[in-house]
Amino acid sequence: MILVGYQGKDVAFRKVLIQKVDMDTSLTAYILGVSQNNQIEAIAGDASPQDLADPSVLCIEVGGSGQTFLNNFDHHDPDGPVETACEQAFALKGGDENLKRLVKYVSTIDSRGGVSEFEKTEPPYLSSVFSGMLLCTPDPIEQLLKGMNIFATALKKGIDPFSTVPLVEEWQEYLKAYEANMKRRDSVQAMVKLFTTKRGLKGGFVETDFFGAPGLIYGLGCNIAVVCHPRYGSPPVRKFTIAGNNVQVRSLLPVLERLEMGWGGPATGTILGSPRTGSHLTLEQVVELVKENL
Repeated sequence: MILVGYQGKDVAFRKVLIQKVDMDTSLTAYILGVSQNNQIEAIAGDASPQDLADPSVLCIEVGGSGQTFLNNFDHHDPDGPVETACEQAFALKGGDENLKRLVKYVSTIDSRGGVSEFEKTEPPYLSSVFSGMLLCTPDPIEQLLKGMNIFATALKKGIDPFSTVPLVEEWQEYLKAYEANMKRRDSVQAMVKLFTTKRGLKGGFVETDFFGAPGLIYGLGCNIAVVCHPRYGSPPVRKFTIAGNNVQVRSLLPVLERLEMGWGGPATGTILGSPRTGSHLTLEQVVELVKENL
């Protein structure tokens, strides 16, 4: 386990607040010098107004979109910045070309929900390693630190994120978990139900805990993917993802928020997620909203 982040020394944050962990969250923490010596807290929902206004509290993807002058790094406010949290952190702290390329890779995946179209290599990818780590690690704080360690190893070894990852010994457990998940691909794909929206877009929906479900649905020729994860995160909550394959879904936000506050997504507009504290909507309700409004 790494002891410090990219800056090479502990950073004097009074505390670090996160919610769910993904590649963007972990890389942002790494760039900003977070370490296991910081007081890290995983919270449900956004940080309090008091914490967001306190620059001694580092808030990563828990509100305060774009307020980097207050050490708030987020991009899920519809009126906020398009840049991902790690792009905001890199703009503030800088780094070498290898880190810049890693930021580009993570941002491409985070904003589009899948591997970029110009990644032509064979798997496994760096995203495969990270997904496998999440499958192996239920605790969000441990996920954050292990995610940072993945990025530290990739940079130390000079691994190009837009290439097939080499056989790094410490990643083997993660890749085995990822491969076991992928073996479920055919059975999950068979569960996908298809629909057509009012505007003629092809969509698919499924309830599953399978990692990579939106991409699986895209593989069926769909423009829109609706995925319900029945028990996501720790503590587990009901989570929806609505994703568009080069299709804007942001127009659904006001419709969804009339039923349930807390929906959001990157300002790029191709991904929406249900409230971080969980959703009370049914899969059928969400699919019907997509069909009627896209």
